[in-house]
Amino acid sequence: MKRRFFNYVFRRLEAALLASADHSDEANLLEREAAVQRFRQPLMAFADSCAYFWPAMVATRWVSPESDYERVPEFMFRQCEQWNAKFPENQWVQQLCKAGSREKLPVLIGDMIPDFPLPMAAGDTVMLHTLLGSRLTMLDIWASWCAPCRRENKEVLAPLWTANKARGLQILGYSIDSSPAAWKAAIVKDNASWPHASHLSGDATPFLETLRITTIPANFILNAQGKVLAKNLHGDSLKAFVADYLK
Repeated sequence: MKRRFFNYVFRRLEAALLASADHSDEANLLEREAAVQRFRQPLMAFADSCAYFWPAMVATRWVSPESDYERVPEFMFRQCEQWNAKFPENQWVQQLCKAGSREKLPVLIGDMIPDFPLPMAAGDTVMLHTLLGSRLTMLDIWASWCAPCRRENKEVLAPLWTANKARGLQILGYSIDSSPAAWKAAIVKDNASWPHASHLSGDATPFLETLRITTIPANFILNAQGKVLAKNLHGDSLKAFVADYLK
C-alpha cells in the first residue's frame, strides 16, 4: 500500500510540474494554479479520509512541498482538528496545528469577513459591511499590474456585474496598487464600474494583513451578512457559482 501511495504521489507531482513548465507569461497564472489544485485534490481527499496519522501527514506534506497552504487553509484546519483530537501531545500534531491555526490561516469558508474601513476611489472611507450586496458579494483582491486580474476584470467580472447587479450581486474591488493614477486608469480601461477601494500602500496593506493573505488574484464570495461562502473562484467556476446562487 505504501509503495502504491508514494508512486501515485510522484506521478501526480511530475504531471503538475510538467503542466506548469515553460509558462513564463503571468497571464497563465490562474491556469497553472488550477493545475496545482487538481494535483492537490486527491491528496487532500486521501488525508481527510485516512484513519492513520503518518500516511495522512505524508499526503499533507505533498499537498504543498513548499509548505505554502494559503490556498488550502480549510484543509489544514481540518487536519489539525482531526489529529489534535486524537493525539494532542504528539509533537508532529503540535507542529501541524501551528501551521493550521485560525490565527495564521487566511479567513476561512464559514467565517465572517472582517468589517474593515476601506478608503474608496471616490475619496471617502466606508466600512466593508455597509458595501455588501443584498444577496451576494464578491470581494476581489487585485492590482493594475496583475495580468490575470486585469484579464478577469474584462472577460469575467464586467459581464457578470452587468448581468447580475440588479439581482443582488455586488462586486467590491480592493487593489494593492501604490500608484493612484495606475489604479484608476485600470478601473476605467477594464470597464470595472463596481465600487473600488485601496490603501495605495502596495503589498504592505493592512487589509491583506487582516485577511491574512499574500497572493493575488484572490477573492472571497460572501452572503448578504458577510459570511464567506466560497473563495478563489475564477472564470467558469465563478460564473456557475453566481448563477446557481442567484437563480
